[in-house]
Amino acid sequence: MKNIKKYRLIAQIIFLIITASALFLNFEVGLLLLTVLTILSGVFYCGWMCPFGFIQDVFSKLGRKIGIKKRKVPMVLHRILIFVRYIIFALVLFMAADIIFAILSFDPRVAFSQLLLGNVSKVGALLTIICFALLSMFFDRPFCNYFCYEGAKYGLMSIFRVFTIKRNESNCIGCKKCDNVCPMNIAVSKCNNLRSAQCINCFECVNVCPVDDTLKFGTIKMNKKEKKIYIALAIAVVLFSSSFMLYNIFNDDSLAKTQFTKQSDEKVSEETESPSEISVSEQDDEDGNNLTVNEETADNNWEQQPSETNIIPEDENISYGDAAGIADGVYTGEGKGFKGTTVVEVTVKDQKIAKIEIISNQDDEKWFERAKNIILDKIIEEQSTDVDLVSGATYSSIGIRDAVIDALNNAK
Repeated sequence: MKNIKKYRLIAQIIFLIITASALFLNFEVGLLLLTVLTILSGVFYCGWMCPFGFIQDVFSKLGRKIGIKKRKVPMVLHRILIFVRYIIFALVLFMAADIIFAILSFDPRVAFSQLLLGNVSKVGALLTIICFALLSMFFDRPFCNYFCYEGAKYGLMSIFRVFTIKRNESNCIGCKKCDNVCPMNIAVSKCNNLRSAQCINCFECVNVCPVDDTLKFGTIKMNKKEKKIYIALAIAVVLFSSSFMLYNIFNDDSLAKTQFTKQSDEKVSEETESPSEISVSEQDDEDGNNLTVNEETADNNWEQQPSETNIIPEDENISYGDAAGIADGVYTGEGKGFKGTTVVEVTVKDQKIAKIEIISNQDDEKWFERAKNIILDKIIEEQSTDVDLVSGATYSSIGIRDAVIDALNNAK
């Protein structure tokens, strides 16, 4: 375990590169694996994977290198401040007020991740990144300790973990080096099984302990009652994982069947409306004059200029909405939501927006679904992207709207 600092540093650099390169696995599968890991063995994400956590560690080490004395928040104040991140998490979870998301738009963790992905953050968000990075030179992980609602979520999930850092009380010499080095201000010297929701599994305490086998990572000591709780928890995790996998498989099969049916219907439609079965004899122009069109001319126009039937003059576009002048087809666009990129496919038929499908998004499901269920219907109903945003899901609404705008621009 003495080499754990090196392994952790390597892991942090790897995950930083992965984030910067946007080489993510399937988001849902990755989230499921992270959830199971957190429930069973604690918050490895914050200590090993979070890019902004890594940046705080880098500036903390930089502060030591240039001689800045590391400070500790007084324990009385610390015990009060640690609840702030849980309050923020509760507000995000249970409230849908725009002001909450306006505040969270300055979240340095999210802003830094967006920078790594190539998205330019707002000036305010950049300033918060710089502010917490500089604070890290004086205090260990200030943002993680008191303001990160994502860390609060993972911390609560890890309270009943099976694997954790254990302290052998008979070996402990009471030097309290573990307490002093802990970046999350946990009194490790008073724990037998370290199950604090604040713990990020950085293993700094294990690395600094002067007595071998006093602190080590392993299965917690459990009595009969605790064993029953953990067995029930393990069964719940397995059932959840299985249900998740079956749900994805079922959805994939359903999607494939839907696409096959759609393609079959389109093929039948094309066959029944083929040029050879259409007879054009007479039609009136805009002034009411009778025009005669023979079948041969109609067939030639069909074959040589198929796109002209889907295009109207520039001065008539206003009556057709945002899809005016766009040929039938499916077009892809991207927009920036609260946490990242939203991708949509827009189906245009007869110069109208016929369908909008969400391909991917990175926002929290609760808020994104709220925006999606309203914004998509509004755009299709009004045939315009100039629609009101959904209160409480403003940023997700903007991401969806801008993705549709981008798709239509790509089509034009």
